[in-house]
Amino acid sequence: MSEILRHGRILERLQSAARADRLPHALLFSGPDGIGKRTVAEALARELVATDEEDRERFSHGVHERYVVYSDLEKALPVRRRDLVSAEFDEDALLDAYGHLQAQDWIRGVYPGRGADVVDLLERNPERFLGRKGIPFADVLERELAALDRTKKMPRGTTDVARRLFSAGTSRVPYRRTLGIDLVNGRGDGSYFRSVESLLRTSSTRWRVAILDDADRMTDEAANAFLKTLEEPPPNTLLVLVTSKPLSLLATTVSRCAPVVFESPTATEIAAFLGTQGVPDPALLAALADGSVRRALELRTLDLPSRRAALEEVLRAVAAGELAASLEWVGRQVAAGMDPSAGRDGERANARLILEHLALGFRDLVLAGVVPAVAPVSGLAPEVVRPLSATRSVNVWNRLFDRTERALADVDASVEPRLALEALFVEAVPEREGARA
Repeated sequence: MSEILRHGRILERLQSAARADRLPHALLFSGPDGIGKRTVAEALARELVATDEEDRERFSHGVHERYVVYSDLEKALPVRRRDLVSAEFDEDALLDAYGHLQAQDWIRGVYPGRGADVVDLLERNPERFLGRKGIPFADVLERELAALDRTKKMPRGTTDVARRLFSAGTSRVPYRRTLGIDLVNGRGDGSYFRSVESLLRTSSTRWRVAILDDADRMTDEAANAFLKTLEEPPPNTLLVLVTSKPLSLLATTVSRCAPVVFESPTATEIAAFLGTQGVPDPALLAALADGSVRRALELRTLDLPSRRAALEEVLRAVAAGELAASLEWVGRQVAAGMDPSAGRDGERANARLILEHLALGFRDLVLAGVVPAVAPVSGLAPEVVRPLSATRSVNVWNRLFDRTERALADVDASVEPRLALEALFVEAVPEREGARA
């Protein structure tokens, strides 16, 4: 996705530096979460270590001996369908395989749309491939795959798809929540896991690449061990640290890496990408995604018509100074987004989404009073926004926008989500009297 979402130039510069033998031994990829930093890192790694057809095949299957990537298995895995289909295994066959894997509790998150460029954000069940005590994870996976093979009415190719999604091989190392010292300088030999140290012990005159995704999740022990690796890496070594929280890394680690800063794609660029996914109303989704491609993909299944109707309803209540109606709206919206299985994190995510859409609505009302020709981004039609904007002064709408931003900060600070929403309207909804204040 990097070539679509503005990072192609970064990749080209790094590839040119490598060809000119000017590539630093360590790079720090930093920038907002979900914008394609790891995608670029993997594309650069492929360029360096996969120099012929056999190399590229091993790289694609995660078994390249001169490459390793560490990633948190708690994060959904973006998988483009084009990368799994072929002339003999088309999209229908892939979706059949996905359906079986979902039924057998291997994955979740298959997008209902169609198309070779569709990217599914797949949540993988870690129990299928995490190692047991004394049993290498490769052996655990093989046992699980053998059991999968024996399930009734299994579509053809399902086991191969599962292997592509789950197999760590020698190049893919999953971790949960924290990246521990064993993954940096442990005694991994490719059976239990692959450590950075074991990669660098590989005798080679060609490139070796290690990518640490979410490098800020290194434990203190791992960070200190990795620092020693950064100081004296072997020749033809590239270490890439990927993070959205560079300030969480040791200052000495940051100082030993060449910085590569990634910017969020624009809403227009995200909307264009979503268009390749067959997503309805990509402009609104891009606005809600706030510069994150991953978040845009996560929001694809939203019921946007219902959310537009709800936003128009509450903006009319606010314009009329109807506090009771606004508070009643909060209760309905919070209840509608409740998912008991998601817990408190789900409540906060729902409250954030409500507030983010509300902020877009207030933003549109502010701009409609200043620059009426600017198109709304909240999903509401101009013929709805402009009359509503005229009911209050620009200062009032701007104050409401600011108060919504504060409510978002409250939710992030662990304030009860419903209370944060109700406090917004209690404090900021203008009364009927003095409406033009």
